[in-house]
Amino acid sequence: MVARAEVPEGALIARYLAETGAHVDAYCVAGPREIGLPDYVSAFFTSPVFRLERALLRVFARTKSSDAQVRALAEGTGTHMALWEVEARSEHELLLCVPGTPIRTWLAIRDGKLWFGSVVLAEPNGTQSLFARVLMPFHALYSRVLLWAAARRI
Repeated sequence: MVARAEVPEGALIARYLAETGAHVDAYCVAGPREIGLPDYVSAFFTSPVFRLERALLRVFARTKSSDAQVRALAEGTGTHMALWEVEARSEHELLLCVPGTPIRTWLAIRDGKLWFGSVVLAEPNGTQSLFARVLMPFHALYSRVLLWAAARRI
């Protein structure tokens, strides 16, 4: 079962917890089996749910992404996929950003669990945009669905 969780200490996403007004969330689910980060990243971004998001981004944001691009990102030989670019990575974590936006996406494998988290940075005045505040309830549900779909794919 996917559950909301505290951001683990030392996680790549934890750097944003100190940002004034930033929304930081994390969700986890027990890993169905022992896997490495490349397999998790690939499963996440090629799940049926995320394939739909990639298709919508192709139409509305005019971005391209392919399964080969996802695999390169997963294996560490690629640095971007659709709107996302690598901000930081370690053996068990991947932190992505959407350049020029307040959006960050985090995937990790820690303690036998699959993790997914997001950051929405605050506006310069330290508050969340109205758009971000309105979308947060949908985002929370969507985050759980994305993580569940990735776990099922594994």
